[in-house]
Amino acid sequence: MITNLAFSPVIAGIGWEPEIRGALTVLVGSLVLFGSVWLILNTNLGNRLGSLISLVGFFGWMFIMGIVWWIYGIGLQGDRPTWEPREIIFGDLSESESHVAQLGEDNIATIRASELVDIYCPGLVDATVAVQRQRYVEENSDLVIDYEPPKAYCTESVAEKLAVDEETIADNLRLANVNLSSDAGDRGISDSRVLSDAELEEKITQRIDDQKRKLNQLSLSDLAAISEDIINDARDDGILDFNGWKLQSSSAAGEAIATADAFLVSDPATPFYGGSSDDFFVLDTFQKGGKPKRGSDGIGDRVWNEIRNTIVFWHPTNTVVVSVAPTLDKELVPGEAPPFPEIDSEGQIINVVMVRNLGTLRLPAALTTIGSALAFLGLCYMLHQRDKELIRRTEEWDESPAT
Repeated sequence: MITNLAFSPVIAGIGWEPEIRGALTVLVGSLVLFGSVWLILNTNLGNRLGSLISLVGFFGWMFIMGIVWWIYGIGLQGDRPTWEPREIIFGDLSESESHVAQLGEDNIATIRASELVDIYCPGLVDATVAVQRQRYVEENSDLVIDYEPPKAYCTESVAEKLAVDEETIADNLRLANVNLSSDAGDRGISDSRVLSDAELEEKITQRIDDQKRKLNQLSLSDLAAISEDIINDARDDGILDFNGWKLQSSSAAGEAIATADAFLVSDPATPFYGGSSDDFFVLDTFQKGGKPKRGSDGIGDRVWNEIRNTIVFWHPTNTVVVSVAPTLDKELVPGEAPPFPEIDSEGQIINVVMVRNLGTLRLPAALTTIGSALAFLGLCYMLHQRDKELIRRTEEWDESPAT
């Protein structure tokens, strides 16, 4: 009884769903599938020949499955590619002892993202394209034309993401408050979400300030995610130059940013250890190395890129640098979305240098394919030798004199 009680926690801790039950299901299914074929072959051909043919079929099937797994990276998988932090640089990147110091050299040409918006999309800081168009028509009422942005990529969707339209923000908040008040009046209840005039104006001011702060703190990587044409134009004009490093958009660098976030809050060497990702604001992400990327989405570039990457068997080191800045503590209001983070102007910028580890995603599938192919060929050779021996003995039997 004492022994049973001692093992009770162990038995209770065993997960029957899906660990043991799943393993038993696969095991029983495999025995039924393979065992039934092996049993039929053994009853018709004998134990030795039936087992040999069953193994040939099994390894032939595994060889075909291994090829599919190897090509698509599915089935039996190894470790997936990940970013591995290698270095933390506090402040200026030129202090690094690696090639990352190129990002901190004095000859780098760079500019704030908000200034780039003013250069290539003038007027977006004040209003959206729709508002600009209306203002233009009002000021030039004798002209029957619509306002068009100065660049093709300054579309209305880009404007809505970059602009701070104070009138639209105020109108939306007032309309939402009126709807809440009307709904509460129809139901005869008191809704705490309904704001007074003073509270509403304070919320409008806060929301506008948040939008302005968001625009002022717009990083180059965020701008690249909104409109990569602006970044390309600035690079062609010499306004941006990162000494051979590539500026990654925040959307393209999502995995690297997530890895850097997890590293910053879990490594004791960082000032954000034990905190959360709200303690810092992700700025820009730079990348260098790896296999070459295609120049465009054209068919020729796609075909050439596939051929070139297939020929290049080695994998050049792929390095990425994620820059973050500490933020100020903000008071959270219950029931409302957290305010947009504000960068601490006196805080020190921290750069996380990471290198791509390609992992072993297809290695188990490759070993399975090669091993199954060798086993399949070896068993086929054994069957071939057995057939030759059977033919030789049959011929000897036919040639032997009758008694």
